[in-house]
Amino acid sequence: MKFELYGTAIDPRRLMLFIAVPLACCAFAAAIFLPPGAMQLALMLLFVLPFLFLCVDRPAIIFYLVILILFSNLDVYASFRLYRYLIIFLLVSFAIAAANGRRIVTHHPHLIAIAGAFGILAFQSVSVAQVVHLATKDLSALLKVFVAVAIVAQFTRDRKEFRRFLLVLAAGILLSGFLPFVVHPPGRFASLSLLWSQGIVRYEGFVFEPNTFALYQLFLIPVLVFFAAAYRKPRGARLFFAFLIPASIGLLALSFSRGGFVGLACLLVTLVVIERKNKPLFLFGLSLVAASAFLIPGVYWERIGSVFDFATKRAGDFAIYTRLETMRVAFHLGFTHPLLGVGPGNFIPSAAYFIPHGLTVHNLFLQIFAEFGFLSLSLFVAIIVYNFRIIRRMMKNVGDPEAAQIGRALLMQHVAMLASSLFLPSTYEIILWFMLALPAIAENAYRSGSRTEGAAPSVSTGRK
Repeated sequence: MKFELYGTAIDPRRLMLFIAVPLACCAFAAAIFLPPGAMQLALMLLFVLPFLFLCVDRPAIIFYLVILILFSNLDVYASFRLYRYLIIFLLVSFAIAAANGRRIVTHHPHLIAIAGAFGILAFQSVSVAQVVHLATKDLSALLKVFVAVAIVAQFTRDRKEFRRFLLVLAAGILLSGFLPFVVHPPGRFASLSLLWSQGIVRYEGFVFEPNTFALYQLFLIPVLVFFAAAYRKPRGARLFFAFLIPASIGLLALSFSRGGFVGLACLLVTLVVIERKNKPLFLFGLSLVAASAFLIPGVYWERIGSVFDFATKRAGDFAIYTRLETMRVAFHLGFTHPLLGVGPGNFIPSAAYFIPHGLTVHNLFLQIFAEFGFLSLSLFVAIIVYNFRIIRRMMKNVGDPEAAQIGRALLMQHVAMLASSLFLPSTYEIILWFMLALPAIAENAYRSGSRTEGAAPSVSTGRK
């Protein structure tokens, strides 16, 4: 066995004599003379430092770790803010890579300009906020999301990186959904949402909010559909991803989210319509519709039926009534504060003059209209319209079936999440902005034309 370092052969015997044996002696002496706390610290540094040096040289490793923790919330088990330290380390390692010549990725300047204008108006909206600390808190969350999206663009430069990013992101959401069945969350995070009238506990995963948890599943399911359609290698990959799709639908049902149900219905209809020429996916979509109709618990259908009972005035529902009232107030606040709104996070304090419920408006567009004003709402709609143009271009890419497939998946994702957001206050949710950023990131990644092993070839999609 021979080792080489900068072209010079290393003698294994000298390596053992001058490096391995002294290190072993030092470890033995440390185990005897050092106190237990110092010994634990030394062992931790022994194992962690090589990984840290590797990550400094390869920031993609720490990036995938950040994405995994961000979407799985595994850092709830840490006694400190692990995610913050990882972000700092990622920025440092990427800055070193940029100093060494790594190109900073920029694309879709029009979309960047629209998003930048939205961010500037959001920042200006703080000046009219009634409760400043609420405004700065929500604005800070929104700006952090923008930074996260900009970081993602740096590590999804081609289709290989893009697909790897989606795999890690999907793994994080799956861990967030399924891990609580195996490992209980810490007591301080073990919150439960109850439907008192039906005696039902709503499942939250590690998202810790059932409606937002349902939104995560709506983001995940189209990604799994893409992987199930695009992957042929390794064997069994398609069956694995196909199995995860109904499992994710089951998790969504356990959240008992009515907005999630609307999004799921729109997703399945969109899947059947746009994949009608792809017989395997078309039949799979129909089977999902049938399975959802027969396997979802009856108590969930009772909850969905409460919407129709309220609409036909056969029964009252306080949750629906209060949401309609908050929507009415959001219209009023938006029209009376058209320029900058009432400020980020300030809907509840401003709405207290009109309704006593103390609830935020459960509608994405009305929340933006009320808190940021008409100009910001126009820019947000412009981002959505721009995204649909990108998705349309990708879907029409007949020369690259994989790019067309991801375009169709993004269409399902947009339709489902936007439909669900009509009933959810998702303005400051990171999953929403990642959804809005994916079309531009995907188009730039697939523009390079690179192909990776494991993807289905050009004739594998089944489309005619």
